[in-house]
Amino acid sequence: MAEQALNNSWLTNALLGASRRRTESDPSTASSSSHLSPFRSSESSHSAAESERAQSEVTPTTIASGSDDLAAPLQPAHQFVAENGEGSLDGGLIHQRSRKGHKKSREGCFNCKRRKIKCQETQPACENCTKKNLQCSYPAPKTLKALQGSLLYSSNPIASVNLQGTPTIFSLTDMRLFHHFLMDAYPHLPVGNDLAWLTQVPLIAHHNAYLMHAILGMSASHLELLTGESLGAVAIHHRLLAVQGSNAALSRRVRTGSDGDALLGACYLLAFQASYMKDGLSEFFTMVRGCSLLSNQLRAEKLPMAFFLTEKDHFQFMEDRLLNLPVISPKLVEGAQASLVAVQPLCAMPSQTDFYQLLHECVEAIKLSSLRVYFKFISIYRGIIDMDLEMFHEFMDPSNIVVQLLIAHFFALQLVVAPIINREWAGRKRSTPLRFRLDQIYQLSKGIPDSYKSHLAWPLAIADAVMDEVAGKKPLVPRVPILRNKEWADPASAVLGWS
Repeated sequence: MAEQALNNSWLTNALLGASRRRTESDPSTASSSSHLSPFRSSESSHSAAESERAQSEVTPTTIASGSDDLAAPLQPAHQFVAENGEGSLDGGLIHQRSRKGHKKSREGCFNCKRRKIKCQETQPACENCTKKNLQCSYPAPKTLKALQGSLLYSSNPIASVNLQGTPTIFSLTDMRLFHHFLMDAYPHLPVGNDLAWLTQVPLIAHHNAYLMHAILGMSASHLELLTGESLGAVAIHHRLLAVQGSNAALSRRVRTGSDGDALLGACYLLAFQASYMKDGLSEFFTMVRGCSLLSNQLRAEKLPMAFFLTEKDHFQFMEDRLLNLPVISPKLVEGAQASLVAVQPLCAMPSQTDFYQLLHECVEAIKLSSLRVYFKFISIYRGIIDMDLEMFHEFMDPSNIVVQLLIAHFFALQLVVAPIINREWAGRKRSTPLRFRLDQIYQLSKGIPDSYKSHLAWPLAIADAVMDEVAGKKPLVPRVPILRNKEWADPASAVLGWS
């Protein structure tokens, strides 16, 4: 037989040739030649015993080489190709040509693909990146395969997430809220973690019910803020379940990387949700401190997490975003400064004096540099986080009227420097209106005694200006800068910095 390359019919041709030679040399074997083929039909007339044996073992088939002896056992095609690769037939003999198997990973991380090495594809970080201390990131996961891969995130994954007290997993409202989270509501912090929020957190939430509740609760509060729909009951329902699950997760001593991501993600979601709630002021500052403390703890545990946690990462991401910053109007600065000067004599307790100093430094920075404003504003949050427990309780005491006044100034100041702070959103469309700070300013003013109301003139003036900016507009997202000059009949407007 002339040499030829193997194809899908090579085994059939070899068997026919062997059978023909056996028949010519010994006619008695003609009746048994059908037993030489491994491709027997299920409709053959073999006995039940033979059929059962054929299913449990493969009858060896041979190729004759010019004699009546059955020289070499022949393997089925799929077994031969799998074990020996390609080959050729020459006189009934098989010449094997080795073929190198595929050793590259199909769904490897970007670092391994760039280095052209095999990736272990372990989530959230492969072994190669872990050894090199590199940030490991993967292409966007593809539905079912990515969901199956997410089992690597937790040693104890749950089969499903039953969000309701019914057999269904998602209600129509839940599905709407989850879609809103992915499209608009996912947090912009920690800076540079958009990919983690969109690809990793939803997968981890599939195995951590409390994280899913945190997602839906925050999304409900955000959507209520945007549209005015009555979603408060749904938001609180999911929030309570998220808090309960987070407390239980915190009590576990052994954590995986996905456990850390679930905890930190839930903490950030609860903090953002609190900021959207009119009565969530105390919870907001508490959760802000919790996010920082938990980040430090997880960083110390050196878990392979999807979130980037270090301050260095934050400022690396912000470096290019803080170029060509807008300049804040000097008139707004004058109004803020005059209002704070009027509050200063009231400050006596440590929580009051320290917080006042942080606000004062931020206002002074506006006069010098927009870049400095950003870092000074961030330092206000850092000052709250660094308070010891006793001072923080003093800071959050509802009877601490001076701190309430200063917090109102803090929220108004955030509205003033919004064009700078919003650089944290990068190129992403900001779907969260600044109006949630207005609600909190107005809510604070309701609890301030009449004798202190005069100190709220500037924060309320800022809030009213923003309300004017968004009134009557169909889009519920105000543009930035969001403030404009407004005429006041009261001569005191000159003191506030308005003309």
